Amino acid sequence: MFSDPTTITINAVAKNLIRINQDKYSSEYLLREGTGDYALRVRHSSFTDKTSGRKIDRHNVELVHTVYATSTTPQYVRKAYIVFDCHVDDVIATVNQFVAGFAAFFSSANITKLQNWES
Repeated sequence: MFSDPTTITINAVAKNLIRINQDKYSSEYLLREGTGDYALRVRHSSFTDKTSGRKIDRHNVELVHTVYATSTTPQYVRKAYIVFDCHVDDVIATVNQFVAGFAAFFSSANITKLQNWES
């Protein structure tokens, strides 16, 4: 279980999101501020691959930042998420390395390239 509150650091500022819901395989965290809110959703599911017949676990983490509209600016909604699937019997340490390597790809420089439609 993730800590409550759980912390997301944005631009060197720690955002402490409070758990507002917990179901069997998911949780939701929220931070409301004067200018917007942050919502973090953690979800887990599993399914059987139709081709191989093997069971696969799916893990999904989504962060949504809603910036409230003002008299001079519109509302903005920013969303980022990562989903990873792995076979139930895969090696946990190897999956950790794989997903951490993928997450590290999203450096500030690479995010800027993505925003500029580079591929």
